[in-house]
Amino acid sequence: MTPINPLMPDAIILFRNRLGWILSNSFITSWRDNMARILIVDDNPKTRLMLRRHLTKAGYEIFEAENGEEALESIKNFLPDVVLLDLMMPGMTGFEVCQTLRKYPQSELVYIIILTGVTADEHKVEGLDKGADDYVTKPFNIDELLARIRVGLRTVEKKRNAVIDSLTKLYNRYFFEIYLAQEVERANRYQHELTLIMGDIDHFKTINDTYGHLVGDAVLTEMSRILRKHCRQSDIPARWGGEEFAILLPNTDISGGQALAERIRQAITTHPFEHGHHITVSFGVATLTHDDGRDLVRRADAALYTAKQAGRNTVVSDT
Repeated sequence: MTPINPLMPDAIILFRNRLGWILSNSFITSWRDNMARILIVDDNPKTRLMLRRHLTKAGYEIFEAENGEEALESIKNFLPDVVLLDLMMPGMTGFEVCQTLRKYPQSELVYIIILTGVTADEHKVEGLDKGADDYVTKPFNIDELLARIRVGLRTVEKKRNAVIDSLTKLYNRYFFEIYLAQEVERANRYQHELTLIMGDIDHFKTINDTYGHLVGDAVLTEMSRILRKHCRQSDIPARWGGEEFAILLPNTDISGGQALAERIRQAITTHPFEHGHHITVSFGVATLTHDDGRDLVRRADAALYTAKQAGRNTVVSDT
């Protein structure tokens, strides 16, 4: 990874407020068809080089950061599977990096191993309390470290299977509702806009009944690709259930949500789906006022129902 400018202290605060970006659509599409990704965070270039050599030989894709600020900046662009994190670095300590990441539910999909020369038990306890999953002291046996990384990857895989829809590779409803609650709290606290789009494939039951569930699954899979293509990195697309999708739009007002829903609607209408099927989708859009997440979902779903009643293949907002 090419060197990047470290974050200034005030930018670190901004990062904490917007860490939802780290679980980007690029992460979802990368999924398990690529090699596991490991981020090495250490201010010692010799340590980074040694780890890179061993981990590359083991078949992992390696990224590097020389301090905590650079690590957080990197994570805004991709989500590693495992982070090897030095404890004592200039600027942010490993403790602070852990604590920053673990404030957000997405970080549950990252396995953090503290890798440090500090052997004091109180540091080990503090590191684990701050959110590290494992603690390895230097000097270490590379075979043992590789074994611990494999344990971490198995742990991450189980967690991902629990929050990702297996067919579409979008977030499932369980994770989406956790993220929704977090974003509602953040929007209310900082007086930020928050908009929700609910979408439903028109006449999907007819597709399943006429052509079979394999064709229906292919439509859902292709639909998820279109959603990811049109969503920003900060947006959170999910499969709500069946043929229904949800997209959470942080820092977006109702007009922005309407515009995105309309772009997606047009893209789906003109998309050449497999077997030549013509697919349309209806959308409901609502923005957070002073309600909670459940009421926001209720209003977006009511707008979606209105779109269905209005003839389908349209966007209706809760105004």
